[in-house]
Order: sequence, then C-alpha cells, then structure tokens
Amino acid sequence: MSILTRRLAALTDPQQFRLVPRGDGAVLDLGCGRAKFPGAVGLDISADTEADIVADLDDFPYPIESDSFDEILCQDVIEHVGSPLRTMAELHRIGRPGARVLIRTPHFSSVLAYSDPTHRHYFSTQAVRGLAVPGFEHYTAARFRVAELTLDFWAPYRLFGVSAIANRHLDLYERYFAYRFPAMNIRALFEVEK
Repeated sequence: MSILTRRLAALTDPQQFRLVPRGDGAVLDLGCGRAKFPGAVGLDISADTEADIVADLDDFPYPIESDSFDEILCQDVIEHVGSPLRTMAELHRIGRPGARVLIRTPHFSSVLAYSDPTHRHYFSTQAVRGLAVPGFEHYTAARFRVAELTLDFWAPYRLFGVSAIANRHLDLYERYFAYRFPAMNIRALFEVEK
C-alpha cells in the first residue's frame, strides 16, 4: 500500500471520530447498540444488542446506582432521547465526581442529523454547551465543566482548512457558514461537577 493510499484511508476513516475512554475506571457505553466499547458496561433499549443493561433512556431513573462510573460514552445517543436535559441530569447522578462524559451527535448542518427518522433533536455547539451549563437555573441542577467542544468535518473541509478555522470561531461559523460548509459531528467532553 502506497503512502498516498494510506494517508487517504486515514483521512476518510470514520473511526477517527469514534468516542473512546480517556482514562481508567468504570465505563458506561450509553446506547451501545452492537458496537459496545470493549470492557465497558453497555446500556441500550434493545436486548438484540451487546447491552448488559436493557433500559429505555426516557424512563428515569436508570437502573444504575448513583456515582457508579468514571466515564460515560454517549455516541450518537443524545439526539434520540425525549429530554436531553433530563438525560444529562441522570448522567450527572450516575457519574462519579469528576467523571468524564463524552458526547458525539450530528451537527445541525450535517446530512447525518436528518438521515435517521428516530432523531428528535438537532444540535449546534451552543446547544451542546447548554447541556453542560443550562441557560436557566430552573431547568436542572446538574452541572458539568466543558473541557472540550469540537466540530468534525468531512474530508474535503479538513483538507482545505475549513475545519481549523471553524473550530477556532464556532459561533461565527454556525451563524454564517454552517450551511455552506456543513460539519459532520459535534464532539464534547464534559466533567461532572458535584
């Protein structure tokens, strides 16, 4: 395989945007489906998955003890739930103090956001930030520290530098350029504050 072929394969590999745990400790893979992260506890609505816990994410509380996990992976999940803020409050409950919550969701400008009829919500980076620190105190008492917030872009936009500029100026990008240069996903890393 030539160097050019390897670089092209790396550039277009969708696995580069997959969420992976950032440290040691107990990991929950929320909405794991059939691709549960190895060694994680999987929770999914369907028993026809790799789930260790079968539960509906819209039924609260989840059948998990408080302060159980050091890391929670939410890959392509938050757009499916009925109430993202209630879901985040539940993740706050089951996460230990300082636990990392990694979220990936399609950006509102992405074809991925509208390709699944089970999606209930479409997110901007500002909306994802609002999951960690809601704009109105009465929505939820759960708070997270926003450690990282990044947009993933399709290969051509990464090659031409759109990705780098957009990630430096998220608000400007979303206001004026999101539909001209669509992003793919939003990825966020939150830390539980208790």
